[in-house]
Formats: sequence, structure tokens, C-alpha cells
Amino acid sequence: MPKSEALSLPDWAFAYLQRLGLDRQTASFSFLSQLCRAHLQAFPFENVSKLLAAEIAVTPASLSPDQFLRATALNHYGGTCYTLHTHFHRFLQALGFDAQLVLVGTSHVAIIVRLPEWEGEPVYVDVGSAAPIFAPVRFQRDPENCSRFGPDLIRIAADPHQPGRFRYLRYRQEELVSDTWHFHPDERRAAADFRDQVMRSFAPDATFLTCLRIHLYQLDRQRCVSLKDNVLRIIHADGSESQTRLRTAEEIEEAVHREFGLSSLPVARAIEVLQRRGIDLFREPA
Repeated sequence: MPKSEALSLPDWAFAYLQRLGLDRQTASFSFLSQLCRAHLQAFPFENVSKLLAAEIAVTPASLSPDQFLRATALNHYGGTCYTLHTHFHRFLQALGFDAQLVLVGTSHVAIIVRLPEWEGEPVYVDVGSAAPIFAPVRFQRDPENCSRFGPDLIRIAADPHQPGRFRYLRYRQEELVSDTWHFHPDERRAAADFRDQVMRSFAPDATFLTCLRIHLYQLDRQRCVSLKDNVLRIIHADGSESQTRLRTAEEIEEAVHREFGLSSLPVARAIEVLQRRGIDLFREPA
């Protein structure tokens, strides 16, 4: 890549590349695959940052790229779909990708990228759904597409009832567990178009303000670490997994530091926020 072209990249995008451990390349399917795979390991899917932001009425998705990257470096933040995809979308555009945001269902945001090497064929990119989508999905050309890790599998399939639309199908242990998300690849959206969805995601009873959720892939160890409230799951690529119920806030914090490697993530403060909201993470399951 010519030096003049590399120098045109903004400083924050260089910092983003450094965080992912990658060098800049020409926009291509191969480079996009590397970016997706690295992103799922570098930035956790987590709602700790959302819980704390709700306390001070700040929307993480509205941060500048510099502010987002500083927050991830200082606090090991990642985010949920709005935050992760708003910033990843900006990053992809800075790298020269033809990328657009797309609404998936009524509350999820993903990214459609059109690649010049395939004459503008759209591919589906998603680093914000706690799912093993390690590479862009060629959902139009590959109807049998499958993104898998251990027992978890994602397919993007044509909607049989709505021509032109596609459904995000999530399977676990080969059983379909979710099929409500759908999208049209030509429905281009800007970040500002999701204002209503973002505001609803900060409602007092919104999903990610009533639970504790952290999910991170550790492919160098062939595993994924996932926390839902006080239940820690470690899922291995071969399909085996362990599950531990954590009994105290201290045990959760220790597990997040030890197993996730997120020593700066302020999980104890997030638990305090949930407690103030009347949510008991340690209640016995019904």
C-alpha cells in the first residue's frame, strides 16, 4: 500500500487497527474476515458499559471513535450491538469498505458490506450478537452458509414469506432457538436512524438494563467465555462446556478478571447498579 494512502487514515483508525493486532490492507473479503475474527476476540459483547452509561445518561454509541477507543483501553469495554456496530461501521468505511448499517428485526443492528472483488455482492457482518460470525456471510450466493462454534450455529437464510428479506437463524445443539430477526440488504441506514431503538434500549425494563451479560471468544484457547447474570459458561470448540453458578459479587468479579482477562471491566459497579434497580443476580432459578 502506498505510503500516502496509509497516511490518509485517521489516527483513531490506526489505533483501532493496533487494538485488533492487524496491519492495514486493501479492502477485500480476506481482510474483512481478519477484521471480524479479531474484533470478536478484542472487544467483548458486554452490557457493563451500558448499565453505567444509563446511570449518567450517556449513550456509548454516540461517543466519538477516539472516546470509544479510550474507554475500551481504560475499562476493557466493548458494548452491545449499537455501540459495537456504530464504531465498527465507521472503522470499515475509514478503511475503504463500502459498508452500511442495517436494522435486523426491530432491535438489532448489523452491517452490510459490498465487496468490489465480487461486483458489489452484499455480505453480512455481525460482531455484536454474541455469536460465532467470524467471517462475512455470503448469504445470497451461499444458501447453506453456516457460522459455528461448539454447539452454537448461525445461518442467514432467505425468508420464505418475504421476498428479498433474509432471516438470522440461531441454533444450539442443532435445534433452532431463534428466528425472529430479519433484514433487507438494500435498506441502508445511518447511525442517526436508530435513535428510537437506542432510546428504547435504555428504558428501565430494557433487556440489557435488567441483567448482566458478558461474552468473549478466545480462539487462541479454542474456547468462548460467557456470563449471564451469575452463571459462567466456558464453551470449547469441540462442543464440550462447563457451567458454574457464582454465589457472590466478588466471585463474579474474580471470574471476569480470571477467565475473561478483563481486569479493568468495572463489573462490581454494574452489579451495584442492578441492585439499585431491584434486580437480584443471585436469586435461585424458578
